[in-house]
Amino acid sequence: MILLDTHTWIWSHSATKLLSDKVTKLVQTTPTDQRAIASISIWEFAMMASKGRIAVKIDPRLWLENAASKSGLRIIDLTPDIAMESCSLPGDFHRDPADRIIVATARTHNLTLLTKDKKILEYPHVKAVW
Repeated sequence: MILLDTHTWIWSHSATKLLSDKVTKLVQTTPTDQRAIASISIWEFAMMASKGRIAVKIDPRLWLENAASKSGLRIIDLTPDIAMESCSLPGDFHRDPADRIIVATARTHNLTLLTKDKKILEYPHVKAVW
């Protein structure tokens, strides 16, 4: 099972050419029910849309409904275990709370995280690819 970082999820749903070849292949070959996002990614999308940092061609609420519920993608809710893990990640990890929750989600569920985020890719305590 794979976990899409927020930008990976948005880019994969938007059919942009921003994904790496490796990530594109992983997304395309992984069954829909084996693809997931952390629930914090929905919040991140909503924040980006409300601040004008992301442009979508339709109303952001409709985009979100299509990208989250109609895609078949699993949404992994924030649980007490994930919350605790995000506050005690091993080694040195940066302070961004959304990234911490996404990494903790991947670690807690033993998922491979698809991300372009260099800080996450260099973090040795999570399986991450780009």
